[in-house]
This record gives sequence, C-alpha cells and structure tokens, in this order.
Amino acid sequence: MKTRTRVVVIGGGIAGYSTLYHLTQEGWSDVVLIERDELTSGTTWHSAAQVTNFGMNQTMVGRS
Repeated sequence: MKTRTRVVVIGGGIAGYSTLYHLTQEGWSDVVLIERDELTSGTTWHSAAQVTNFGMNQTMVGRS
C-alpha cells in the first residue's frame, strides 16, 4: 500500500466522485478517493429524484 499520494479526495458522493473523475480526465494519476461507507451512500443517495417533493408539476418534471 502506498503511503504518499498527490491528491486525496475525501468523500465518495457526487462532488468527490466528480472531482476524482475530472482530475483523471486532466491526466492526474496519483489520486485517491476515501469514503467511509459505500460510494454515493450519504447525502447523494438521499437526494436522488427529490425534485417532485418541492412542488414541481409532474408534467414539467417529465419534460426537464
């Protein structure tokens, strides 16, 4: 196991995973993502498909 890395991303939610993805797309290879549970198991998971809970019209949600 490596003891040093160039970048450590803490959190495997949408922001952390997106950061890791974009760093690798820019050519960064010495990056690590740390998540205490499963990827997207925190607030990212809880926010999925919650648009309709904020008074959005179902027809408009389907068109967006």
